[in-house]
Amino acid sequence: MSKITITPISGYPEWTPGVRMQEQRLIDVIKRQYELFGFTSIETPAVERLEVLTAKGGMHRQIFTLGRLTEDEGGETLGMHFDLTVPLARYVAQRSNDLVFPFRRYQIQKVWRGERAQRGRFREFYQCDIDIIGRKTLSVIQDAEIVAVIDSTLSAIREITDGALPNHKIHLNHRKILSALFAALKIDEAKSADVLREIDKMSRDGKDATKDRLKELGVSQSAVETIMALTSSKELDEARQLLASIKADDEGINEMSQVLENALQLGVPRSNIVLGFGIARGLDYYTGTVFETLIDGKEKWGSICSGGRYDDLASYFTTQKFPGVGVSIGLSRLFDLMVQSKIITIDCHTPTKVLVTAQDRENYLTDYLGLAKTLRDAGINTEVFLDHLPLRDQMAYASKKGIPIAIIAGGDELSENAVLIKDLNHVTQEKISTGEMVRYIKRKLQSEPAA
Repeated sequence: MSKITITPISGYPEWTPGVRMQEQRLIDVIKRQYELFGFTSIETPAVERLEVLTAKGGMHRQIFTLGRLTEDEGGETLGMHFDLTVPLARYVAQRSNDLVFPFRRYQIQKVWRGERAQRGRFREFYQCDIDIIGRKTLSVIQDAEIVAVIDSTLSAIREITDGALPNHKIHLNHRKILSALFAALKIDEAKSADVLREIDKMSRDGKDATKDRLKELGVSQSAVETIMALTSSKELDEARQLLASIKADDEGINEMSQVLENALQLGVPRSNIVLGFGIARGLDYYTGTVFETLIDGKEKWGSICSGGRYDDLASYFTTQKFPGVGVSIGLSRLFDLMVQSKIITIDCHTPTKVLVTAQDRENYLTDYLGLAKTLRDAGINTEVFLDHLPLRDQMAYASKKGIPIAIIAGGDELSENAVLIKDLNHVTQEKISTGEMVRYIKRKLQSEPAA
């Protein structure tokens, strides 16, 4: 019989316990920030009908299919969801009578895509989505709230890395600005999608290459220069004046101005916002504000949080109109890049904070178990070492797992209703009465950096 291959399949991350703890910590931070802004968690099934997943097109080749329902259940083909937006659209269309609008939801779940695995790109990965969905209408001020959530969440992630993660820049654009530009330059709709794609690649390929390709698409020299001038603009007034000079509609500029003004009122530092009139990715889907977020000095990572405003979330599933705005953090990709760059370090491999050693298990096991219960009753994560090994091996076990405190107690200590508390991080040790044990350990743990 041949050996079974036990290595994980490429593109399906499988972390060691210490890495997984840090990933969970990141998820907890994101969840806390989303809830801080009043977003409610939902979860949708990992499996949807294939016709639901393919309703908006474009992802057929990346969907993992799972066979069919029985004929009694409809016989439809099933697939694994590739993002959380399509399931949200189905969810809102199905449950609109049960929801309160504007509906503020967050969703942190794994998704699956059949694409080539590479660094920072997986076939199975977490997405962390937030969306605000309106019924018929949705104030543009909601777009500013999304900017504030992005800023708050990434700032909180940076805080848990003690500043090792550099600051971020939230790049903003507006669908209507480029649409107005193309209309004024008389670039027809059939050609505009190709023009958008070239603009989107400009940060990678450079201005000269983009100019050449725009000309190859039949865009006039003067129109190319105007496009380049807009995408190089850094401030709203600069872009407004340029659009006015070619008599282009200014609705997009006005809405973007509202988003910026209200984001600042919500406390987002102006230095964290970049007006990026060259952002074109996703503009075939988004109808208003577009967000892309880059990490300073890590721009090669690409956008780690992106999204935007759309006119109608659920048009594929219902005739009711549900405008919305939202963003998604690709958590698995961001986390992997942070680990690979040593922005997140793995120095703890367990949630245990205290190890109760068994120096004399034969005579005092009941006492050791009692000490552990006392600590757990006080909310302190505690483990008892139960194998027959010398004390030095028990201490080595605690060190390898990153447990900060060990309790040592033999007959002498227990006869005095005391224990030895060893601080493994600072290599200190004190004899403390069992009555003071909980208070002393809590004080010790509060002084330790978060794991």
